[in-house]
Amino acid sequence: MGRGHRRGAGFRLGLLALIVVTIGACGRDREPIVETPSGDGPTFTFAQGAEPRTLDPGFITDTSGGFIAQNLFEGLLVWDAGGAELLPGAAERWEVSPDGKTWTFHLRQGAMWSNGDPVTATDFVLSWRRVLNPDTGSAYASLLYPVKGARDLHSGDSIDPSTLKVEARTRYTLVVQLEAPTPWFAAIAAHHVLSPVNTNVVKRHGHAWTRPDNIVVNGPFTLHDWVPGETIELRSNPYYHSAYSVKLARVRAVFVTDPVRVLSMYEEGDIQWTGHGTGLLPLERLAELADRTDAHAHSNLGTAWYTLNTEHPDLKDRRVRRALSLSLDRTALTGGIGPVAVVADGFVPPGIPGYTPPSSLEYDPDAARALLAEAGFPGGEGFPPLELAVDARNVHEQVAAWVVESWAKELGITVEIYSRAWPAHADSMQARNFQVGRGGWLGDYPDPSTFLDLLVTDNELNVSQWSSETYDGLIEEAARTEDAASRMRLLAQAERIVLEEAPVLPLFHFGSLTLLKPYVVGYEDNAMGVHLLRYLELGTQPGPSMSRGSDKG
Repeated sequence: MGRGHRRGAGFRLGLLALIVVTIGACGRDREPIVETPSGDGPTFTFAQGAEPRTLDPGFITDTSGGFIAQNLFEGLLVWDAGGAELLPGAAERWEVSPDGKTWTFHLRQGAMWSNGDPVTATDFVLSWRRVLNPDTGSAYASLLYPVKGARDLHSGDSIDPSTLKVEARTRYTLVVQLEAPTPWFAAIAAHHVLSPVNTNVVKRHGHAWTRPDNIVVNGPFTLHDWVPGETIELRSNPYYHSAYSVKLARVRAVFVTDPVRVLSMYEEGDIQWTGHGTGLLPLERLAELADRTDAHAHSNLGTAWYTLNTEHPDLKDRRVRRALSLSLDRTALTGGIGPVAVVADGFVPPGIPGYTPPSSLEYDPDAARALLAEAGFPGGEGFPPLELAVDARNVHEQVAAWVVESWAKELGITVEIYSRAWPAHADSMQARNFQVGRGGWLGDYPDPSTFLDLLVTDNELNVSQWSSETYDGLIEEAARTEDAASRMRLLAQAERIVLEEAPVLPLFHFGSLTLLKPYVVGYEDNAMGVHLLRYLELGTQPGPSMSRGSDKG
């Protein structure tokens, strides 16, 4: 990161740049920005996939809830439509001190909550403290660890809220002090976990504050309706500071995970987009669908893996875990999945600027069998049956079947698949109630740490329960290292430990294939998977079966 006083810190994939950005404030307290009644006009409908577990932005850990929350709440900064540059969000401009450790955000003085209350710097202070509360805080709290005092507050080492060095210097000025220079903090500031919540509303309604009748938001859309198991409907937010730029008046997300049904709904015009989730189209038709003019295919900054519960007696032995990894031919696996998968080279996906990962994952069934025999199970003899937990989505069930067959063929072990709906699967993984479980991650920012931090001992998202002092030490040292090249070398050393210890088994890097009606404007393919609804628009000349605001569902 460059030195010197910089204004309006911007962030591009492949380039860390600080730019001047100043946007005038608009709107007045307690008056909507636009007078047009919310909900007029056609409806944009898409396949949401799994139903969100929660819409509380600070407590979401999955992409299904995160996608909806990103359209309801707005952090200090926001990604552009192509996921390449960070733009002003709740903050109209920001500055970084010469040493890179102090970030000052100037909030829009016209920004309002959807009930007309002003959005202030104090809202951010209280919201971030809420995420870090060790009693009720978020499993995603580690995202705030670059902020001075965040780790101590979250761990309970300090019970003084002021330990977190985030200050509302004025009503509209937020000052954040970091432990060390963190060039990617701009991307963290755009994450839904750091979005503000209206703490008065949270106190008033408790866990029910995210229900449609109670929720108050500061983003481009409001939550109009939520029919469990069926749909979520959003309406444009007339109090949003840039309400005039939001072209979609109504949005309907349909909870549907059956790929055949998703494609049928799209072809019949019931939805205009097959959605952002992986595996929402039939695997056997992906190659055919990818050739269509309405198809959008690209790689994502993400990795799918199997997590091994290293506290389970059958998986404590590193040799067993390595054998499970070495017996998987990942090239063959991705060949059977198609455009939604890229061969996994490691734990961290490719394409991160300045990062050279350790050597590729190996496929060596002979070495795998030797390790299993060394662990006391020659030819798999005497090894207890394993349980593999996956969420009931087409692509994950097919991958599980392939892996089970591979382990039986190469190692002689038996594995039983347990497939459950996403919420039940996610809950069991978080509770560490599994042996082998499907997991994965889409990067929150283009840096190896967004993946490697997940396996630090005290990270609540480390459901493998694996712990390594050497690994933790490398991650901590990297966080303190200001020289970019040296830092990347430390992170590569850490990733090598992950591949050798195998607490997780990388399967493939995510690719994306989705179908979008050609009259939908503003959608841009991007590796970050950023597809904010605020950038989309339904064309003036409707295509076949374009929704005209039907109230069904």
